[in-house]
Amino acid sequence: MFHYPLDIDLLRLVSREVNNRGSHTVNPINEVKYPFVLNPDTKCRNEDGENENVFLLLLIKSRLENFEQRRMIRRTWGLQTAIPYIEIRRLFLVGVNVQDRALQHRIGLEHQDFDDILQQFFNDHYFNNTLKMMMGLQWAVQHCPGAQFIAFFDDDYYVNIYNLVRVLQTMKPTQYTNSIVSFVWKNSAVLRDKHLSDWALSYDEYPYRYFPPYPTAGSFIMHMSAAERVHIATKYTKYLHLDDVFLGIIAWKLKINLQHTNDLHYIPIPYSPLRYSRLLAVHGFSDVEMLYMVWKEQQQLLQLKQR
Repeated sequence: MFHYPLDIDLLRLVSREVNNRGSHTVNPINEVKYPFVLNPDTKCRNEDGENENVFLLLLIKSRLENFEQRRMIRRTWGLQTAIPYIEIRRLFLVGVNVQDRALQHRIGLEHQDFDDILQQFFNDHYFNNTLKMMMGLQWAVQHCPGAQFIAFFDDDYYVNIYNLVRVLQTMKPTQYTNSIVSFVWKNSAVLRDKHLSDWALSYDEYPYRYFPPYPTAGSFIMHMSAAERVHIATKYTKYLHLDDVFLGIIAWKLKINLQHTNDLHYIPIPYSPLRYSRLLAVHGFSDVEMLYMVWKEQQQLLQLKQR
């Protein structure tokens, strides 16, 4: 039998909290403790301060130093006005580097220009991606409750935003309200030797031989109703720095369906105009010029189809 702290009826607790059914006696173990440094809290509001109905909120995990990746994403698949009559919002999720004040100054200027940097006061490091995911979920629930879908991506992905929107538009509520869509890993064995792998875990961190099924954290999509429940559950689940496994454990405890798709590619695949016109996203685009070339050609192919 699989048990992972807190060993409580998490499904029942989250349901009670979502439906505001009074207080409970379980204390959170992952309370939010990192203050926001940069917070575009009006991103999903209109001029009257009311929450807007956003179809898709893009939450993009990014390294502080990746200015060029963010610049190119804004011009390509992260363009908020890419699809007429579809409300899309974009945020980049980053931490801080307290040793580099010049870098933080540049980040502040970038945020002033684009209003799309979400930053909390934790170290910007690969193994703090769980904190970035938790930050994104917290912000979405608190500041973008009118969003219908939330999509997490790493900043070295190419995303076919038209295919992504089309797929989400054709899904039935019964398919997505209790689902996370991703490339799903099953029967993954736990690595133990920390001298051989940075992804190894001790028995104290995780006592089992295998992980429960988990989504690829570099690209996954969920409905806001699922995101709200996952956000609450993070407070009552023992922290794990492997963000994909952490999300998989929460999904298992909440009985959220992990919906597998081969169209979210976690490894780079050679560029083919036809193949890329059918996929949702693919990893391996740290070369921003390559990203632009692929996006531009796919735009041209799409325009030919629409004639």
